[in-house]
Amino acid sequence: MSSRKCYFFNKNNNVKIYLAHNVKTTLGRSVETKIEDKFVSKQQIECLADLENCTVKIKPIGKAISGVDGYAIVKGKTYTLGPGHVVEFRLGAHFFEINFDCPDTKKHEHVNKKQKLDFETKESDKWEIIDNKGLLIYTPQHIQGRQKIAAFDIDGTIIKTKSGAKFPKDFDDWVLNYNDIPRKLQILYEEGYKITFFTNQAGIGKDTTKIKNFKTKMENLVKKLSIPVQIFVALGKTKYRKPIPGMWEKLVQEKNDKIDVDLKESFYVGDAAGREKNWSPKKPKDHSNADRLFALNIGLKFYTPEEYFMKTKPAPFRMPDFDPRSIQSNTSTVFDLNFDSPNVILLVGGPGSGKSHFCKTFLIPKGYVHINRDTLGSWQKCVKLLEESLKDKKNCAVDNTNVDRESRKRYLEVAEKFKVPCFCVVMGTSYQHCKHNLKFRELTDEIHEPVNEMVLNTLRKNFEVPALEEGFGRIVEVPFVPNFVNDEMEKIYKMFLLEK
Repeated sequence: MSSRKCYFFNKNNNVKIYLAHNVKTTLGRSVETKIEDKFVSKQQIECLADLENCTVKIKPIGKAISGVDGYAIVKGKTYTLGPGHVVEFRLGAHFFEINFDCPDTKKHEHVNKKQKLDFETKESDKWEIIDNKGLLIYTPQHIQGRQKIAAFDIDGTIIKTKSGAKFPKDFDDWVLNYNDIPRKLQILYEEGYKITFFTNQAGIGKDTTKIKNFKTKMENLVKKLSIPVQIFVALGKTKYRKPIPGMWEKLVQEKNDKIDVDLKESFYVGDAAGREKNWSPKKPKDHSNADRLFALNIGLKFYTPEEYFMKTKPAPFRMPDFDPRSIQSNTSTVFDLNFDSPNVILLVGGPGSGKSHFCKTFLIPKGYVHINRDTLGSWQKCVKLLEESLKDKKNCAVDNTNVDRESRKRYLEVAEKFKVPCFCVVMGTSYQHCKHNLKFRELTDEIHEPVNEMVLNTLRKNFEVPALEEGFGRIVEVPFVPNFVNDEMEKIYKMFLLEK
């Protein structure tokens, strides 16, 4: 054993650092190692060589994330390494291979055989899919919960396509958006920020192969950044998809080691910012404003990638036409609909305009028969129920879309047949407001099926403004007045739920 030697070897600059037997040695940024990287501590790694068994125990103790063979190792944890393993004083940088010199090569032929480490499979890094494959989460074992969160979108913010295409051709089609991103994220990490990524990836959905490739892509990205990053991936169009803050809520409620997040010190960076075409010379219009609205829903400071990484001035942007924060709930509103009985009230409005809510809140309590195609199945059955109800001299509310004259005519003819007045209630709910209501209903009521946007556009295209000449006794336009069962429902409703 006396003739055996152990040393760290950096082949890039031919530096050799010898370790004495059973003597604790601390290495880091120094003249000896030729490491000048300020992110590496002067006391970065503790080493203890065992020349008899040809092993070295190392324990990272410095501020940088160290690594072995390309994988991050946990600060304060001791690892026993054999010859051939490469220690990275900062993950992805400053590579030193462990070597043993021994004159009796036959007797000690095992010395230069690299042994497999138990953490090479990256089992310590955890991928999990929750909520019926709605959310995919990557949590490195060595990540720590922190009060300050530096949050980023991924595509168009941290990375871009290597090919120059709008969408990546495969899981390897990516490069960093800016060359100094690793350095800037490393600075944030050293300043006490937890680095997190939030990304919408409905395109990979529930496809097992696509998800597997995406995991590989993210692991390679984190390895290149050389710092621990927690990643949240919205796989569908559920409460986790930005701008809805479901991913953020999962982070602060369950994935931050029970440490409260300081919103004032945290921030979010993303490229979906609602900027119009030519916000910068020859720049296209942003595909959405989901990132800006995501930050707004949460209460985070927001930056575009150009503002944060390049320090450019904020560019003009456009907010959505509909702002849910402006909606006032008022359940005490009374509408002047005290008509003589019997009568028919025909509601006009697309899905999500509030027709059913209006019926349940203002008409059914007054004894109106609720006639609805969704319940009965066809307009013919609606007409039949209207006739039967008018025979019994009951007031009736026809709660269908009724957007065109032809569909309204069916019910007007029945009212005329029974010689009762027919009044028209038009829901004064904008198209974007309807879409917001439908998204809210989708998020909070599992009974309702999502409404295809094509259906909304068709109804919008076919809309004909109701007129008295059709046979109405009166036409009344009413605003949408929400009624919330609790404060949590109101909080969700008054968030931006749509991406555009």
